[in-house]
Amino acid sequence: MRKASQSLVVIGLDGTPYSFLKKEIEAGNLPNIADLTSGGHLGRIDSEIPTISSVAWASFMTGVNPGTHGIYGFTDRKPGTYELYFPNYNDIKVKPFWDTLSSEGRRCCVINVPSTYPARALNGILVSGFVAPNLERASYPREAYEYLNSIDYRVDVDASKARESLDLLLEDLHLTLDKRRQAMLHFWENEDWDFFMCVFTGTDRLHHFMWKHYEESAFAYASEFMRYYKRIDELVGEFVNLLPDSTSLFMLSDHGFCLIKSEVYLNNFLREIGLLSFKSDNPRSIADIDPSKTKVYCMDPGRLYVNLKGREPGGIVDQSDYKKVIEEVTEAISQLKDPQSGQSIVDHIYTRVDLYEGPCADKSPDLVVSAVNGYDLKGFMDRNSSFGTTHLTGMHTFNDAFLLQSKCDINTEIKSIRQVAGSIKNIFNVNS
Repeated sequence: MRKASQSLVVIGLDGTPYSFLKKEIEAGNLPNIADLTSGGHLGRIDSEIPTISSVAWASFMTGVNPGTHGIYGFTDRKPGTYELYFPNYNDIKVKPFWDTLSSEGRRCCVINVPSTYPARALNGILVSGFVAPNLERASYPREAYEYLNSIDYRVDVDASKARESLDLLLEDLHLTLDKRRQAMLHFWENEDWDFFMCVFTGTDRLHHFMWKHYEESAFAYASEFMRYYKRIDELVGEFVNLLPDSTSLFMLSDHGFCLIKSEVYLNNFLREIGLLSFKSDNPRSIADIDPSKTKVYCMDPGRLYVNLKGREPGGIVDQSDYKKVIEEVTEAISQLKDPQSGQSIVDHIYTRVDLYEGPCADKSPDLVVSAVNGYDLKGFMDRNSSFGTTHLTGMHTFNDAFLLQSKCDINTEIKSIRQVAGSIKNIFNVNS
């Protein structure tokens, strides 16, 4: 364990909202995190657009916007095709700050940060977060894999269990948390680290499947929701007690969460208004669209692409008509209302110029729809209605992530997740 000066620990709680954390601290339910706030600073920060973990954590680790780091979602389009691929660590176009620290001789332990698969060489330890299908490729160096394999380490919970039973999900959440703690303690004690980071993604999984149990406390699993968070709080306390006096601490989330009122299936809406057509009666992906009859299609979560000539292989929209199509789809989606309540579901519709700049901006969505909290935008191709619900009860929110700074010079100017990397570099006096 590092005992010299100038060291930093970062603990990530995936999807934990600032508003939730503040409420539960004030209620006395998270005493160890509360102790950190008493001598530090707990603030609300913005996530990234689109508000999904792969994009937000990529912005966190690089300090730049998606137009520069190149990640726009868990899936993206292969250039010049209608085929999908899954962007991974190798697709992030800007090196993460821990690579800079590593190259300058700081030893880094990076555990379970999303979008870091496959693991690659580092001066220290790197254990990938989700999505990581192979533990051996998720671990660097080889000795790290051998240890993790020996303890039956879990990168993530098996979310499919939630479809069977919330009891099975809870069992898996607690088991995965046990393995995360075990690995974290091992590397904490056995590595001479300068920078140590671990992300807990179980919080995000808990929220997606059980947020209604928290917000509507009459539901049966409300106490189980908080029991998991109390375990997180106890674990935070355990590691804070191990911190050397000279070590700074950050805690943060990548986005907030709220209750889902309805999912919104934009591709069905685009089909209904004549802007999208499919070749198949059972479409599954953008490979199933009929390019000859499609002007616009959607990918998760609310990323809209114009079927543009010269960019898409079967594009039908002339460059001269691009602005007209953008205006048409913007006007149509802006009018979307919840059929039950009559509430407008759109908060804002951004153009790519509004959001992105940098060498990867040309692969960005043409439009990104931001919905009112409670309306979860989906890119499903196989829906026959534009509104509906599933087993998921919680959704991501943009402006309710948190950052807690403790045992360091407080930087209250940090207002978004992409600004955190710069502050971390400053702690280590690294500017490149």
